[in-house]
Amino acid sequence: MKRIDSYFLKKQSETADRADIGERNVGEVESGTDYVDSVEPEEMPTVSLASTGSASKVYKFKAEWIKLFSWLEFEDNLMFCKYCKGQKQAGNSAFVSGNPHFKKDSVTKHNYSKRHIACRDSYMLRQNKPALTVTAALDRQVMLSEVEMRRQLKIKMNIAYFIAKEEEPFVKFGPLITLHKKNGVDINPTYDNHVRCAEMIGQVADLLKENLAAKLRTAKHLAVLIDGDTDISNTECEIVYVRLVEGGKPVTLLVGQQTLEHSHANGVLDATKAAFNAVCPDDNGGSWMKKMISFGADGASVNMGHRGGVIALLQREAGEYIIPIHCMPHRLELAILTLQKKEPMVSQVYDLLHLVWKTYHFSGKSKRELHQLGKELGVDVCTPSTVKGTRWIPHVHRALKVFLRHGADKNLATDNGQYSTVLQHMEHLAVAGTVEVQGRAKKELSSLSLTLQRNDLILPQATSELRKTVTRLEGLKSRAKSGGMLEKIQTMLAQRGDDECRFQGIPLKGNLTGLTDLTHPQLKKHMEAAITIGVTELKARFGGLLNDDAEVKTPVQAFRVFNHDTWPDDQGSLLTFGDGDVADLVRHFREPLERSGCDLAAVEDEWQGLKILVSQTFKDKSYSGLWETMLTKEPYKEDYKNILELVQLMLVLPISAAQCERGFSAQNRIKSSKRSSLAVSTTEDLMRITLEGPSLEDYDPSPAVDRWMNSAKRARRLDYKKMWDRGVLCV
Repeated sequence: MKRIDSYFLKKQSETADRADIGERNVGEVESGTDYVDSVEPEEMPTVSLASTGSASKVYKFKAEWIKLFSWLEFEDNLMFCKYCKGQKQAGNSAFVSGNPHFKKDSVTKHNYSKRHIACRDSYMLRQNKPALTVTAALDRQVMLSEVEMRRQLKIKMNIAYFIAKEEEPFVKFGPLITLHKKNGVDINPTYDNHVRCAEMIGQVADLLKENLAAKLRTAKHLAVLIDGDTDISNTECEIVYVRLVEGGKPVTLLVGQQTLEHSHANGVLDATKAAFNAVCPDDNGGSWMKKMISFGADGASVNMGHRGGVIALLQREAGEYIIPIHCMPHRLELAILTLQKKEPMVSQVYDLLHLVWKTYHFSGKSKRELHQLGKELGVDVCTPSTVKGTRWIPHVHRALKVFLRHGADKNLATDNGQYSTVLQHMEHLAVAGTVEVQGRAKKELSSLSLTLQRNDLILPQATSELRKTVTRLEGLKSRAKSGGMLEKIQTMLAQRGDDECRFQGIPLKGNLTGLTDLTHPQLKKHMEAAITIGVTELKARFGGLLNDDAEVKTPVQAFRVFNHDTWPDDQGSLLTFGDGDVADLVRHFREPLERSGCDLAAVEDEWQGLKILVSQTFKDKSYSGLWETMLTKEPYKEDYKNILELVQLMLVLPISAAQCERGFSAQNRIKSSKRSSLAVSTTEDLMRITLEGPSLEDYDPSPAVDRWMNSAKRARRLDYKKMWDRGVLCV
């Protein structure tokens, strides 16, 4: 709003100028740019007085006031305010009934009164907007009511999603709504019980299932992963995952969880089909089986049996081209179990760590004593870790790391640490200081195991990691791992001189000569034996990926041709590289390739062009980055679309079934001893949300709200309890 400045004070005597200013202000009001009503009282000119010559003074109405105050009206020798007339909020103002006292001070005071300003705003609003009809007014109120109810329903849907995402019980729904009300959120108590919470969570899970169904319909090729487990209610369940390519990257998604009627191969296959039918109920033809090119599971005979296993049934029903893949982390664990059985020192280390863990896990008193001893010695003691679990090798590595833990920048020989504290507390479990020597090979295998458990792992990465691990293991025979505990122990031994050798203040027994250069007879014997057994088992269980001299290659071995960092640098050799492997893959997968619309005749020419393009332009790209670019960017995805069909087959190969283990971990957290009565379908919905649902910050409740509103047989009464409390509803 414009303020009229000292111009008026300087020009009080010039009535013509004052009138001119009034005219300009009136024009501004009419144009909607400003109001002259905002003039400050002290800046107004003094009231003119007219004298009649008598003792009393007579006040007269001045015509220029109308120009100064756009709202002022003069009629029947009375002053009126056109803003305040007819409005209740004006109160008993004299300018409503007519003011006979012609004082400019009273006009100015009214101009700045709160009631006048409110009436002015209301008047201007009516002037700018057309009057609403009764029907339009009712429609507007209904719309505003629906918007408010929808706002409150979104809050409730967000609360329900939070409960599912954080794996909380349904009965927390009502108290969380009460908490929102306490914090000042306007939300009515209708539908604030655990039953409605379960309904809302079910609608969220159904939307995720519909999204999965759309991906299954558009996917060209896919792989199926399964695993079985028994939940807390002793119900045998089968969990089913699907692996497909999305945005040029492989993703593994939960299909569902089903109760097993029978634990044989036919029962497992029926449960797998039921899981897919629950996601795609209209898929009576089983199109997912026609798109299936691989099957992943653990090595149980019920899954991988060549004659009566699930894979055999799938190959007979869907096609012989389906590739069975035994989960690589499981194979790695079996290799280390063999190492544990054949090498006594490895078994001793494992048994020792397991005994230490049991001592403190099942005895609260022993655990308290250990921490108290640590405080007295100035050691920050960690609770010993278990060596068993679904990720067996990483558990052993973590247990060793905790057992030999020491503070930063501490002297290994003299300063106390976890090892010395545990040893002093458990004198009957005294061990030599060379535990890390036996466990350092496990450290390399632990890193490999964690890599193989990645959800986005593809075959070239797995092959590369296996080869690097074998090379590193063989190198451990002659030198310690850089930066590892063994290297630190060797440095400590080299610096001790003629002093007694100690580790964290504990004297080390036996002959330690040769530990610094790994020539100690017993140490060298056990090291070489453990490493040899480990490498032999890896080659035996992963021979298809590590053996380059096989005369007859399996389809998995042939897929290694897409490992672009192994391509020859010589252009002449590059032109013929992998031609036989690509031809073998085309022959093996002819049926699914033709079904997806692949032009088999163009594959060979596109393969030649792809090799030249990658070797000249994309040689520095990572495995996943290269194929993501090829599958999503123009013109590559069109120019090489036929050879990229084979790349998609390679990407969906289920290298690891670790995602199934993560699913069962979520199941055990959700369906605990306190919630053992949860149905399998409800558990599946909660698993789907907690594993694959968006974060709470990114979650949009609007689609779930629409679905929940339309899912009821009768109309939802979102403000039922609120209406009852107001007395609108009665018995």
